[in-house]
Amino acid sequence: MARYPRGQHPARPAGTGARRGVSAFRPAVVPMPRFRRAVSSVPLQPGQGQAVIGAGGGAQVTLGPAGSGTIWYPAQVTVSTTTGLQTGLDTSLCAVYLGPAGVPTVLQGNVFGGNGVLAVALPPLAPGLFVIAVWSGGHPGDVAAVNITGTMDALAF
Repeated sequence: MARYPRGQHPARPAGTGARRGVSAFRPAVVPMPRFRRAVSSVPLQPGQGQAVIGAGGGAQVTLGPAGSGTIWYPAQVTVSTTTGLQTGLDTSLCAVYLGPAGVPTVLQGNVFGGNGVLAVALPPLAPGLFVIAVWSGGHPGDVAAVNITGTMDALAF
């Protein structure tokens, strides 16, 4: 019989040895009915997203609330590209939309130069409604970023 130093034994096929029949550890799941307490005026999160501008000069970032009982109250949308931040020579256009299921539907405003701040007057966003930033005319390979600030309501337990 071959002897191996402690911790250096060969791997065994699954389901053999002392741990046969033992499943992997799974963290506890909190049931939905336990989320009863509403928390209001929490800083909006996660309100950041990025995309790489493709060969055609376009990119799209879609952000919105997720989870039952989560409502976003966005106040402003900040958009930027790496070229615009470094040199100020960005000629791209970023159009900010509101839409269901990530489909740009209602134009909220345009940011010229692909960089800037757009103060938005959006309705409260429930899950399924998104803020969509669409860049056109950007430099391929640049990183386009969106930051949405505001508050949100969420459920806690």
